[in-house]
Amino acid sequence: MQSFVEAWRLLLLLTIFAFPLLLGILLYFRLSRAPRWVAAIATILAPAVFFVFLAPIHLFAGMSEAPARGASCGMPAMGAILLLYAGTALQLVLGLFTLAALSARRRHQVSANQT
Repeated sequence: MQSFVEAWRLLLLLTIFAFPLLLGILLYFRLSRAPRWVAAIATILAPAVFFVFLAPIHLFAGMSEAPARGASCGMPAMGAILLLYAGTALQLVLGLFTLAALSARRRHQVSANQT
């Protein structure tokens, strides 16, 4: 049963990273009529913004359990905040890679339609 709980926690952690990226991709396609630079900025920044608002739900959920395990200092909170910062930076980098992949796909489709 413990392995199932750990697998579930890992799945939740992975979905916190995947869900904002998927929302950024959907936003990119939704902004197809907007100028390309607006869609590019939204694709890069939206996953990081979504992550900042969604990640504390999971990262700070264990904060109430920390005193029961004997942690009386602020290290669990500091660890959660550092994970939030690192995850936000990772989302910015992944948003940049996502934009590069989407723009390469768009350029390939445009060049295929012109021939």
